[in-house]
Amino acid sequence: MYITTELHGRGATLAPRGDIDFEGLDELRASLAGLPDTVVEVVWDLRAVTFMDIAGLHLLSTPSAPVQVSLTNLPPQAVRLLETATDIFPEQGWGRHLSTPVDPGTARTAA
Repeated sequence: MYITTELHGRGATLAPRGDIDFEGLDELRASLAGLPDTVVEVVWDLRAVTFMDIAGLHLLSTPSAPVQVSLTNLPPQAVRLLETATDIFPEQGWGRHLSTPVDPGTARTAA
């Protein structure tokens, strides 16, 4: 896994390349943990991610308070994963990472 880190003011953009799976999870978490203490906003840019499994959900659950975490450039497969996670576990708030956030109280039901 290759990860590009860009610092901008009090924010950082982390852009992994390849698969987000359990094999690369520790490296992704290390990139997050290695950010300066002054960073309060992290954007995961997923434009070069070819696959994301449940490890991506674990990454988003990594304690990073008081850092605000958001996603951008989600590939279709990652969107489907987040939609499914939102449907199954609405209380986890996965829908907030979608381009059209899903309110946990109104999670979609499977057709």
